[in-house]
Amino acid sequence: MARVKSGLAFHCHHDALVEYVYDFDERVKVIKDHKPKEEQELRLRLFKLIPNDLLPGLGSPEWDAHIKAWDAHIKARDAYDKARDAYDKARDAYDKAWDAYDKAWDAHDKARDAYDKVRDAYDKARAEYTGKYKKEFESLHEKLCPDCPWDGSTIFTHRKDTGEWY
Repeated sequence: MARVKSGLAFHCHHDALVEYVYDFDERVKVIKDHKPKEEQELRLRLFKLIPNDLLPGLGSPEWDAHIKAWDAHIKARDAYDKARDAYDKARDAYDKAWDAYDKAWDAHDKARDAYDKVRDAYDKARAEYTGKYKKEFESLHEKLCPDCPWDGSTIFTHRKDTGEWY
């Protein structure tokens, strides 16, 4: 059986409790390669995909809106990535291809604007979904992330007993 690599997860980033992860292994690699060494153990310990059978509200209107917004977000992100790649290639030929550079920049701006709008819609849908099931997520979080320092806005908090960072 193949390992699930995407879905809703706890603590993909330090400042969000629940968000969609499109590639779990890629995010682990980013944490190991790019995050400060003193943060890595905590980030890796708390970063967990939520099993689909434990997700609250599956099939609800909020869930459906969340999934629809996420799908649109992925499409916009792909378009944005392609436009960004075109922009980067055009930038390398800057002295020889002013026209190509300007066209790629315009495509980049348009794609970024579209991406930002869709990302805002996704963030709103995620907030509605996670807000409606806040208690269920908090209960599930306590179960799946024991000894978690999450304070409602970040995992980087001080221990109450020692004052040290988690």
